[in-house]
Amino acid sequence: MQGHRPTLLAVSLAFVACAGELREPAPPAPPPTAVAIPAPAACEPAPAPAPTARERRRRERGPTDGNFVFSHFSAGVFSTILIQPATYWVATRVGETGHGLGPAVGALVLGAFLPPILNYTVQWAVGRSIAPGRDRFWPGFLVNQVSHLGIFIGAVVGGADFRNLGHATAIVLGEAFLNSGLATMTAELTRRPRAATAATATTVIVPVLEFKF
Repeated sequence: MQGHRPTLLAVSLAFVACAGELREPAPPAPPPTAVAIPAPAACEPAPAPAPTARERRRRERGPTDGNFVFSHFSAGVFSTILIQPATYWVATRVGETGHGLGPAVGALVLGAFLPPILNYTVQWAVGRSIAPGRDRFWPGFLVNQVSHLGIFIGAVVGGADFRNLGHATAIVLGEAFLNSGLATMTAELTRRPRAATAATATTVIVPVLEFKF
């Protein structure tokens, strides 16, 4: 019996191995479930607000021309300093030529309406030579006229003496800078829109000579 122990041990090990192979395999692990992560929404830029009527007019008129503004204003100042005393002197002489109400009314009409016509005509002509067709005549002229009437009526009612050098100098210098500045600002703000110039393409034809030998 002792001689058969190794045989029995081998048979027992074989049965154990067979029993292990016949055992049901463990169920396979479930495959990993893919979780869909939503992609972040793309950030779309907010639509630009529609331009206002004022912005559209500003774009149509184009940028401010510093050379035009300086020349327009300077011409108004110098023309007022030169022309205004002469017109006041003429108006004073007209008022002193005769008797009655006629000469006085004539002097007032000349002093009230002649200076703006002469001053702004010079101012507008200089601006037109710098930038032809940029500004309109009437807006700047009307502002100049209204401003001059306000100063002139105030001086007459206040009892200013246009034959007095101090009174005349104060009135002329005040009008030279105030009226010219208001007229230039009005001319710049009411300038005409820029002309839309279409870009034209120029086709250049270059002849090519081919020589064959």
